[in-house]
Amino acid sequence: MSFWKSLLAAKTEPEPTIAFGRYSDAYKSQDRFSAWDTSLKLYEEGRYADAVRSFADYLSNQAGDNTRVHERDGVFSLDFYQGSKQVQCTMTDRLFRAEAKIAHCKTLNVGFLRKAIAYNYQLNYSRFALDPGNNLCMLFDSLLSECSPHKLYYGLKELALQSDKEDDLLLSEFDQLQILYNQHIKRPDPAIAQTKIRFVRNKLSENEAPEVLGSLNPRRFQGALTYVYLAALYSIDYLVKPEGVVMDIIGRVHQRYFSVPPDNIDEKISVLREALKELAEVEDVQLERELYEVISTFGVTSSVSQDVIAQFIDAEMQSLKWYAENGHDRVCQAICNYVAAYSLYNFALPGPDHDLMHLYFEVVENKFFRDLGYKVEFMSRDGLSVEVGRVNQRIAEILRVHRTEHPGLPVNPRLVQTGLPAFSQELLLFIRNLQLSA
Repeated sequence: MSFWKSLLAAKTEPEPTIAFGRYSDAYKSQDRFSAWDTSLKLYEEGRYADAVRSFADYLSNQAGDNTRVHERDGVFSLDFYQGSKQVQCTMTDRLFRAEAKIAHCKTLNVGFLRKAIAYNYQLNYSRFALDPGNNLCMLFDSLLSECSPHKLYYGLKELALQSDKEDDLLLSEFDQLQILYNQHIKRPDPAIAQTKIRFVRNKLSENEAPEVLGSLNPRRFQGALTYVYLAALYSIDYLVKPEGVVMDIIGRVHQRYFSVPPDNIDEKISVLREALKELAEVEDVQLERELYEVISTFGVTSSVSQDVIAQFIDAEMQSLKWYAENGHDRVCQAICNYVAAYSLYNFALPGPDHDLMHLYFEVVENKFFRDLGYKVEFMSRDGLSVEVGRVNQRIAEILRVHRTEHPGLPVNPRLVQTGLPAFSQELLLFIRNLQLSA
């Protein structure tokens, strides 16, 4: 009897709730967009305080857990979360003010004070400052009559994103700083954190393997090597979702890599190797500190149309063609991994695209998801072939969820490839060909 009870309990055991990828505010519900339109209208009518109140409604995310609004004695207050930071806003009859406390200064150090002042020259709306309690803060303030919804959005977004980024970076660099107001973050189960750390270490070590490109010589096929490196970096960002130093390394290499001219492949490789070396030097203890769940209000990525996604996939499939024709499966897989991971990193994808790209990784990184506790059996027990019937069933479920908004989505997906490189290409082309409503 105990055997059957344990078997039934295993079947009903809930799956973990783990966030993947970065938050995006590009796709809000219709009532949030209505609140934005109302805020614009009220501001144009000169009803500035009411415009701010409607703007606060617009900021609320779908779960409604990122903002808190209250009003007392004629003072309107809005608090919202952005990652590890809490931003506190107040509005009087004349002024709007927002503040995020970065860290407490145990002693005043010229190093971080100089860095804070230098940052101020790069900011458009906000600024670093010290409050009377020696807390390093970021501030944004404005006359209420000048607080258009657009100014509020970009000003608060700059303050929120910058303060969320800099607290981890400054705290890791300066011992004189002490963390403040991060009680709302959620630390993962230690077993999940260790699974993520192992995933990062495995990804980094795979890049150093002599057979990283299969039978191809990495020194001669540097273009193929860039796909391997970029796929690893973007996959770590999406699947592990580190904060702080590791997130900053990935963000910096993303910018540096694409600022190098396309024909300068040596420098591109150098940029990527330098970043991978930096990641490898991050100790497990530091990495574990950066693995926490957060609530966010602002996103970094912008929404894109299905045409942009289709053009991106088409371009990379052309790059893949020669490798596929000559049987270089490792490179083909790396290019596909890059397409999916880059899309999730750089774009705020439409709902169907996002969910299918996530499914892509549930298949390709099936062992990782299983180690996290998910019951996603999309690969055979030996890990050599895709259980395409189960994948088709999951695709059908995803499409059914989004069909109300996108009625042109197919009903019966029929992917057939069971080899992982061929399946990866087939799924990406399936996403490329989706008909989404404008």
